[in-house]
Amino acid sequence: MNCLKNNEEVKPEEDLELQRTNSEINGRKRWKSCCFYVDREVVVFSTKYFILIALMTFFSFELHIAKDCNDKSLYQSLLLLVLGVAIPSPRLQ
Repeated sequence: MNCLKNNEEVKPEEDLELQRTNSEINGRKRWKSCCFYVDREVVVFSTKYFILIALMTFFSFELHIAKDCNDKSLYQSLLLLVLGVAIPSPRLQ
């Protein structure tokens, strides 16, 4: 089965090569949106740290306005948990 691209017939082998080139450049995977390409690692990194910063901001705000000591200990524990996830563990080399 041959595909059409720009009103020209493309062989399946060429089509697969085109898809591989579009989705992987220099060994890095890319995701295609409707009209642009994004680097997969950048999107995952940005999303992960945006969520971590939002959680840290929320827990800090709640820690600041909490009146009860039990509430403060809860938000302090959650804040330290998120900080522990965000900060990488040390490694010996």
